[in-house]
Amino acid sequence: MDMKHLRSFVAVAEELSFSRAAERLHMSQPPLSQHIKSLEDEMGVCLFARTRREVKLTDAGNVFLQESRLLLGQMRTAINATVKAAQSDAGVLRLGVATSALFGVMPKFMDLMRSTFPNVDVLVNDMQSQDQVAAVSQGTLDIGIVHVRPDRMKLHHMPIFDESLVAVLPVRHPLVDSPTFALADLAQEPMVAISRDHGPAVFDAIISSCLEAGFHPNIKHLSRNPMIIFQMVRLGFGVSLVPRSYADSEFPGLRFRDLPSTAGRVRIEAIWNDRRASELTLEVTRRILPQLTVAP
Repeated sequence: MDMKHLRSFVAVAEELSFSRAAERLHMSQPPLSQHIKSLEDEMGVCLFARTRREVKLTDAGNVFLQESRLLLGQMRTAINATVKAAQSDAGVLRLGVATSALFGVMPKFMDLMRSTFPNVDVLVNDMQSQDQVAAVSQGTLDIGIVHVRPDRMKLHHMPIFDESLVAVLPVRHPLVDSPTFALADLAQEPMVAISRDHGPAVFDAIISSCLEAGFHPNIKHLSRNPMIIFQMVRLGFGVSLVPRSYADSEFPGLRFRDLPSTAGRVRIEAIWNDRRASELTLEVTRRILPQLTVAP
């Protein structure tokens, strides 16, 4: 069944006039009449009751009008969706994000996306880095923002962020205003840390930094969530070390103290799968990701 014939039928059915329908469709009346006849012959039903004075829909014509409108609407939806999918400035971007990247990377990333691709809907999943590697490999994520990992070698990857750690202290801790504060000052302090299962790169950075400062950290409490870590520090469970960007959270009852550059840096990169990448994904990797690099 020709879609042109359907459009011709709907025009005649809505105008109840072959001449007005022909004018609306910017065509002459004879081919329009032929379109209607072809439809009637194909289905073996009469769609219109025609006299010299008027054109009316038959009962079959009324039913076919409803169905034709649905079909034409579905066709328009399919065409629009296809065109939108082919455009690099519209569509959906499925993004995985390691928790620490929500503080240091995502604010700038979203600002760039809104200004460069205002019609793109960014769907964000807070996921562990190893889960993102699997999801990007399988095509269920378009881009992952992960801590640097050895198991992403088969994927394209781009370094985008590099930061040191800061100490998190309760606001009344004796070291909050120390002018000579150093990481070694925390050697005897109980610590609250991100669990290694949830944030292996951050956990390992904490261990490396403390060992470099001459002590092994006394990690007594673990959490998967930085907000829980902050609350535990505020309640006096211990002190903590977190990525520098966490200090932007302005959590009440805490003080963040900068530390000298240490071996325990947190490095974040973007990963994507060229074999499964849409044009939108590739445009984001070319136009957005290179702008994310932030000085440590």
